[in-house]
Amino acid sequence: MTEFALFGGSFAFVFAISLQQQNVHHQRFALAFINSAAIAALNLVVVKLGSAASPTEMAAYIAGQPMGTLLAMRLTQHLRARRVDRDSDRFDDHQNPVRQQ
Repeated sequence: MTEFALFGGSFAFVFAISLQQQNVHHQRFALAFINSAAIAALNLVVVKLGSAASPTEMAAYIAGQPMGTLLAMRLTQHLRARRVDRDSDRFDDHQNPVRQQ
């Protein structure tokens, strides 16, 4: 049971951190503030559960992190595509200068 809790906590923690990166990048202050509180709570859960983890619990913790990152990236990509469909001019205002199309 602790393996599931560690996987879920690790997944949610990294998912929230990945979304936070987007919130900060796009200067979404309110979302960044709320998401920060969620990150702190998830961090406490993960640290509490992971402090005495067995090898299988460690594996569950490690497996949750890349999954959380990938889902956050997919969600951001999906939301960005929906925004382009609704308002393409607004999307073009903040082009990433590093990523040439």
